[in-house]
Amino acid sequence: MTTQISSTNKYPDLNTKFWWVEILLGIGFIALSFWFFATPVETYISLAVFFSYVMFISGIFEIINAISLIKTSKQWVIFLIGGIIDLVLGYLLITNENLTMEILPILLGIWFIIRSLVFFITYGKLRNTIKNSGWFLVAAIFTLLFALAILAKPLLGQLTLVYTISFAFLFMGLFRLTLGIKMFNTHEK
Repeated sequence: MTTQISSTNKYPDLNTKFWWVEILLGIGFIALSFWFFATPVETYISLAVFFSYVMFISGIFEIINAISLIKTSKQWVIFLIGGIIDLVLGYLLITNENLTMEILPILLGIWFIIRSLVFFITYGKLRNTIKNSGWFLVAAIFTLLFALAILAKPLLGQLTLVYTISFAFLFMGLFRLTLGIKMFNTHEK
């Protein structure tokens, strides 16, 4: 008697049912990256509002993903904590736009560090189960490096911050997009 292994059993730390969420987030982060790069002056002014909503929406999806992993992964709490942090910070930023403009570089740096740590943990869990998972590590490293650059020199100027953020969003988007594609390839059809 042959037993068929479902994709959720094969990769218990991923709920491949929601592969499309990762792809949508990846495309969204990449699109934001290109938009930030193309309109640097306007971007800093609107960055606080957009970043607040992106963080809030990302938190919602991260919480949904964590809840879907409760039965299949011991690490679901890590994703839940990351999602709650995104949700709460996003809400606080949405409701305090003036404060957001003043502390935006520090908040972004901290947020990117948290995201990169989640990416490192995800890479650690998937490196032995998914081929070519090195891209996950590269994206995690670059997201962390850009986060540290933002924190090291938050007063370098608006344009420097916008370009640094643009690159960080690009690597976050590439991470999410690659993860979504890998999840799609393992999802049972």
